[in-house]
Amino acid sequence: MARVTKKDIYAKYGIEFKKDGNSEKIFCSPLNIWLNPLMPKGTNTKVGKAATWSMIHGNETVNIIDMHIKMQKIMELANITEITFPCPVHCKGCYCDNGCFNFPDNKALNLLKLILAKYYREWLENALTAQIEADKLTQIRIHVSGDFFDIDYVLMWVRIANKFEKQTIFWTYTKVDYALSAFEGVKNVFIVPSMTPYGFNFGTCKELLYRYDKLTKLGYKVHICACGTKYEKHCADCKHGCKAVKIECDYVLFIKHSTNDYKAGVTDPIEFSQVCEIIAAQNN
Repeated sequence: MARVTKKDIYAKYGIEFKKDGNSEKIFCSPLNIWLNPLMPKGTNTKVGKAATWSMIHGNETVNIIDMHIKMQKIMELANITEITFPCPVHCKGCYCDNGCFNFPDNKALNLLKLILAKYYREWLENALTAQIEADKLTQIRIHVSGDFFDIDYVLMWVRIANKFEKQTIFWTYTKVDYALSAFEGVKNVFIVPSMTPYGFNFGTCKELLYRYDKLTKLGYKVHICACGTKYEKHCADCKHGCKAVKIECDYVLFIKHSTNDYKAGVTDPIEFSQVCEIIAAQNN
C-alpha cells in the first residue's frame, strides 16, 4: 500500500502542496499566490505537535492609504481598499501592541489571514484542516492575536475542532460571548474569557488580587497563570504546557507584560509576593 504523503492530504482538500527547498508551500488559489502553511508550528515538545493561528489585531476600520506599503500590497492583491480589524475592543496594554506583532512583514501576513477569514473562508477551512491532518497537530492556539469577528467564522472553527476531536486540543482567549456559547459541548476546545465582571483578565499584581478576591467570593473557579512570576515568556514557549487550559476553570488571570512603567515584582513587590503564594497553593 502506497504511503500517504502531505501532498496527497492537501490534494484531498483541493489544495496544491509542494516542497520548496527545506520549506513547504501551499497554493492560495483565491489570491493566486504560494504561501507557507498558515499555522506556524511551535517548539514546545511538552504539549506535543503544537501550532498557532494569528490575525491582525485591533478594532478600527483602516483604509489602504493609511497602511504600511507591505500591507497595501496585500490589500491590492485582494482588490479591497478598506477593512475592519477583528477585535471587538482594543485593550490598552495588549501584548500585541509590542514586539514582533508590529514588524511590517508580520502585520502584512496577519492582515492576509484576516482577509482569508473574511472573504475566502471555504478555502481557509480546507487549508487549516489539511494542515492539521498533514502535520498531525495535537494542540492549536487560536488567535495569538486577533479575535472572533462573526458567528460564521466561529462555526468554521467548531467544524474544524469536531473533525479532530480525538487528535487535537484547541484553545483560545476571547471577549466574544457568542463564541463562548458556540463552543459549548465541543469537548476538545478550551476557551478562556478575556473579560471578567471586574475588568480584563490581565493586569498588575494589585489588579489581579482585586479580581481574584471578587471572583472567588462569587464562587467562580479562578486560576492565575505562573508566567510572569519567574520569567517573561510567550505562551508558545512556556514550559508549563499551559496548565490553565487543561483544568476546568471559569477565569484565568495573567500578570501583564512588563512596560516602561510596570514590572511585576519591582513595581509592586508586596502584591507580587501575594500572587506567588496563590500560584504556589493552586499548583499543589
